[in-house]
Amino acid sequence: MSGPVYEKRRSVRIQPYVVPCRFVEGERRGAGYVTELSVDGLRVSCEVDPPSLHARVVIEVRLGRRVAHTRLPGEVRWVRKGAGPGSLHAFGLTFEGIDEPQRQDLQALVEDFKRRVEQIS
Repeated sequence: MSGPVYEKRRSVRIQPYVVPCRFVEGERRGAGYVTELSVDGLRVSCEVDPPSLHARVVIEVRLGRRVAHTRLPGEVRWVRKGAGPGSLHAFGLTFEGIDEPQRQDLQALVEDFKRRVEQIS
């Protein structure tokens, strides 16, 4: 029997949240999907090798109904490599250096998602 599970995250996250993205690590670019999102960070699933642990990366993603991509800088906090050929990799990122308008956009997106979930529940 296992003990209680304690949540380390401080903010509400949208899960599942699946949107295409690109990650930029130095000169390297990779494609993936944001699969979880909060105002503090996100999770990306990808087929290509994920960034290194503690790497500084920028996520390029369209938030909500925006036409232009938003660039969200952050640091990789964990990496999970896929088990074999064709399996997906994943990494978690905490935002570092986002500005107040970006934070407000993220908060509005999370609040909108919560409202929609409550409407269908």
